[in-house]
Amino acid sequence: MISAEELRALRDATRRLVRAWTPQSADDHEAAASAPPDRRTWAGMARRLGLQGVRVPEELGGTGLELEAELVVHEEMGGALHGGPFLPVVGQAVPALLTLAGDERARTMLAEIAAGTSVVVPADARWYEPDAALPVLSDGADGPTVSGVVPGVMAGAAADGWLVPADAGGRTALAWVPAGTAGAATEPMTTIDLTRGFATLRLQDAAAVVLARDGEAERARDAMETGAALALAAECVGIAAEALDLTVAYVKVREQFGQVIGAFQGVKHQLADLYVTLESARSALAFAARSVGESPPLRDAALAVARRRCGAAAFKIANEAIHLHGGIGFTWEHRVHLYYRRAKTNQVLLDTGGGQARTIAANVAALYAG
Repeated sequence: MISAEELRALRDATRRLVRAWTPQSADDHEAAASAPPDRRTWAGMARRLGLQGVRVPEELGGTGLELEAELVVHEEMGGALHGGPFLPVVGQAVPALLTLAGDERARTMLAEIAAGTSVVVPADARWYEPDAALPVLSDGADGPTVSGVVPGVMAGAAADGWLVPADAGGRTALAWVPAGTAGAATEPMTTIDLTRGFATLRLQDAAAVVLARDGEAERARDAMETGAALALAAECVGIAAEALDLTVAYVKVREQFGQVIGAFQGVKHQLADLYVTLESARSALAFAARSVGESPPLRDAALAVARRRCGAAAFKIANEAIHLHGGIGFTWEHRVHLYYRRAKTNQVLLDTGGGQARTIAANVAALYAG
């Protein structure tokens, strides 16, 4: 089990590395979004700190740490507004592949991810939109093919291939579609978040390798969904913490009426409320992480609370940060609007249409009934 001291060391090292390699201005983020995938940074993160392998077993080249360590890394990625493929690869693909660790292809993928030589991106809209249609898997004479459209694929254009949950005649399958496959193409999506790229994946009779079917595929998809929610919630905690730190630093130097605005009682109260909001989100995330191995009603309720609380906290704090920065907070040149944009995007992904409140109610009722 990783110690508190080791977690602090991991947090500090990740913070220094990621912030040094992440664009700092809106213009730089826009330029990075339109540039080819930054494989040098991807490989460097693996070489310097082994971040992609934080959950990958040691025999496959990873460090084999606990979920708590991975979430610390996601927090720091959020605080830095890192826009690379780390979250979908490490937060989604790795948990799914770990459920298939007996499969040699899955083991190879995990080893390549840990080495920083491969970008494996899940293409599944159902983790944030439960009613989204799955692509269809067909077993033809020339082998399996996949057809369908998957919107909102995080870092989809940067992938070496996609893990695609698919409908195989009313049953679930998990397919692997390498980039460059005929019939597979991505289209960039325009979103309010300037720091992260999304794409629509279009598949038309694209040749695929089936990694799992039925119950095994369902377990992989469940791990993918749980991992995505926890990673994004952790990122929201990092966003909220950094937006609050930026604001506290600013109110200590901004003067009005001959004194710094941080001395005004109203500003102090507002910042105290935001700190309580941050710590509430941090607690919800910690409880959800500890509940992953529990029975479904408790696990699902805890995860829904974290999704709802962390997304709302990041948006509230980023929104208030803009107002507390005054006029400069509304300018293109200041970083605070980038936190607002990322926070709003994450909140939508975590709690589309307020569905998490219904999940909480249903699972709490199940807990009491049991």
